Amino acid sequence: MILHDAETIARYADAGWWGQTTVDDLFRACVETGGGRDPDEPALLDAPNRGDFAFGTPHSLSFRETDEAVDRLAASLVASGVGKDDIVVVQLPNIVEIVIAFLALARIGAIVSPVMLAYGESDLRRIVRHLRPAAVMTLAQFKDGAPADIFRRLLAEGDTPIFELFALGDPPDGGLDLLSTEVGAGELRALAAHLDTTDIDANEIVTMHWTSGTTGVPKCVPRSHNNWHGTGGACVDAGGLKPGDRILAPMQMVHTAGYSGMVMPWLELQGVLALHQPFDMPVFLGQIQDLRINHTVTAPAMMNALLRENILDDFDVSAIRSILCGSAPLDAWMIADFKRRYGIEVVNAFGSSEGMTMLSSPDITDDPQRRARYYPRFQGTRRVSDGRPWNVRIAESCEMRLIDPDSGEHIGKPNTPGEIAFRSTALFPGYWTRDGDVDRSDFDDDGYFRTGEIFEIAGDGEEADFFHYIDRLKDVINRGGVKIPVGELEAAIQALPEVREASAIGFPDERLGERICAVIVPAPGARLDLDGLNAALAESGIARYMQPERLEIVEALPRNVTGKVLKRELAQSLAADSEPAAMPESD
Repeated sequence: MILHDAETIARYADAGWWGQTTVDDLFRACVETGGGRDPDEPALLDAPNRGDFAFGTPHSLSFRETDEAVDRLAASLVASGVGKDDIVVVQLPNIVEIVIAFLALARIGAIVSPVMLAYGESDLRRIVRHLRPAAVMTLAQFKDGAPADIFRRLLAEGDTPIFELFALGDPPDGGLDLLSTEVGAGELRALAAHLDTTDIDANEIVTMHWTSGTTGVPKCVPRSHNNWHGTGGACVDAGGLKPGDRILAPMQMVHTAGYSGMVMPWLELQGVLALHQPFDMPVFLGQIQDLRINHTVTAPAMMNALLRENILDDFDVSAIRSILCGSAPLDAWMIADFKRRYGIEVVNAFGSSEGMTMLSSPDITDDPQRRARYYPRFQGTRRVSDGRPWNVRIAESCEMRLIDPDSGEHIGKPNTPGEIAFRSTALFPGYWTRDGDVDRSDFDDDGYFRTGEIFEIAGDGEEADFFHYIDRLKDVINRGGVKIPVGELEAAIQALPEVREASAIGFPDERLGERICAVIVPAPGARLDLDGLNAALAESGIARYMQPERLEIVEALPRNVTGKVLKRELAQSLAADSEPAAMPESD
């Protein structure tokens, strides 16, 4: 299934950026060379606490053992009628089987659509009707629930498409164990025949992820093998990763960040991939120490807590060289302290399911202040200010524009907010519709995708090389006609030592339309009130009109699998009739 238009394919192929290397080609190279290690050395590992959240005991597989499991599953899929371009929904936690499923489906030319275990029956019904999958792979049991039973109920509905169900679990309980189930010689011969007669093009779709749904109903995002090379290569370059590196993956594989930042670098570098879920701090840090992890990813609030509470002092983290960090604003002091205290480089990541890949790494800027606030303004391979090369592969193909949301005119001067639009080798072809087509309504005539994210050119001189993030186009508090830059306010609140996590949302007001509410998770032992908060914000330079008029203290912020705050859920959870504090006077 090729969804990119011929012009895009030709442009990137002629430039040498898109080739014919598929995901399976990368994996077979890992199997053939073993990453230069002993062929039986572990390459894919479960978290040591797997038994706490999924069936079975933790697995530690070499590339050869992983390949054998991939072949067994691929043979079972083909025997069940799954073939090229068929869509298979995969609903699994971060266990080795979710990686095996991706590799097996890529091998036979099918398409994997990963979905969250948190999805309810209505979510899954919508997805099944949208995709019309040939098969579904899920768990027979997960915690106190039975995900497979939801799909059995969907199968029983007359208007739901028919699909093959693979329910993973302990065989005595009626589940399928991919690592112990044998397949017959006939099934393996059928797989070999399928592979001999099936050509797979690197421009074909290999995944269909779903957006996080922070601004509405999740959308289906198809991506090709070549799209994944774009984002995976960007993460390798930004993290300073090396062949054979050991990567710890706490990011759930149901989201594109898990593939971009974890799976694709693992395949490219023929390294070691250690899985982790659900997030458990002692287990996470134990894996870093015991497995000598070189690279991982986590959220800014967690990074701040690790430093403020001196948690890392009890663990050996000397093998880590870089940590990818995103989903919320970063603090410059955090970036500087990780480097000073532990020699760890923090990479500021801003990405999207659609392929936006903005990574502020040490090679982009070694200034913690800039790295925390700015992202590279790619306009080809060289910087705008002085012509120096960016030294990251994604810069070769990435072209960015800043567009006035109202007029559609291009913005070229600094400190003028606009919507960012881009095109690159990582950009998806358009949202997959229920009719089996792509929706390109968010693309312009030149093939640039309008992201809905508001940035500005950071300044003149060297700062012209960077974008500064402002906010989401649809995530702005409109206070009496004055648009409040929520991202700037949240970053200022987050920087306060009394704050562990923070979000800012609008709440209804009859006169102004909306007022500002700060929702804060305090740092351990800290006490906050609205007056004290606004006094601290005023000291940091936040104008009075931007200061919160209501403060809510909570134990945790609701987040999706990528770490983004679910603001709709947050707003719904706040008491609608609680009395806001007096409005600060305007400047």
